[in-house]
Amino acid sequence: MLFVELLVPKGAFDEQERRRFAGRLTARRLLSPGNGKTPATDPGVMDLFDSLSHVVVREEEIWSAGGNLLDESQDPWYVVNVIAGMWGKEMSEHLISRITAELAEGNAEPRVVVNVISLPEGSYGLRGRAHRSADFVPLIEEAKTGPAAPVPDGMIVDPICGATVPLDKAVILEHDGQTYGFCCTHCRGRFAKRLSIAEAS
Repeated sequence: MLFVELLVPKGAFDEQERRRFAGRLTARRLLSPGNGKTPATDPGVMDLFDSLSHVVVREEEIWSAGGNLLDESQDPWYVVNVIAGMWGKEMSEHLISRITAELAEGNAEPRVVVNVISLPEGSYGLRGRAHRSADFVPLIEEAKTGPAAPVPDGMIVDPICGATVPLDKAVILEHDGQTYGFCCTHCRGRFAKRLSIAEAS
C-alpha cells in the first residue's frame, strides 16, 4: 500500500533504465529485508500490499540542487516521495534504507533524498471510501497464507498480520501465561480487543 514517486533529471536515464528503476521500487522489493533474505511479511499479505501499490518514475525538465542547475555531465540526484499510508512513521527507517540500496544496486551510495509521507487516519481511499488502519486489518487477515519459511529461533509470528518479527523488537502482549508478539501497536490493539470480546462472551 505504497505510492512511490521517483524523480530523476531529464536525460539522465533512458526509458529502459527508468523502467528498471520502477521494477526495483515495488512494494514487494521495498518491504523485503534485502540481501536475498526471506521476507518477514506473510506471502499472501505481501501479494495484497503489492496489488495496492504503485510506482511512477518522472523526468524533471529543470533540476537545481544546492543552488546549482544540474546537467547531464553530473552524477544524477534522485528524489523519492513515498506515501506509506498510516504506517509511515513505523516504516520510514526501513523504506529509506531499502530505497537507497535499490537505487545504489551495489555501487557507491547514490545522491538520493527520500521523503516518507504518512497519511492521517481516514485519508487513504480504497474501493470508493476512506479507510483507517483498522479497516485494513480484515483485508490483511484474509490475505494471510502462513510464514514463507520455518520460524527461526528468536523470532515470533504476529497472529494478526502474519509478519515474522524479532522477539526483542516485537510489541509484546502477555495473556493467560502466553506471550504474543506483534509487528506494531495496530496489530496488538486488534488482538487485545479480540481477546477482551472473547472473555466478555
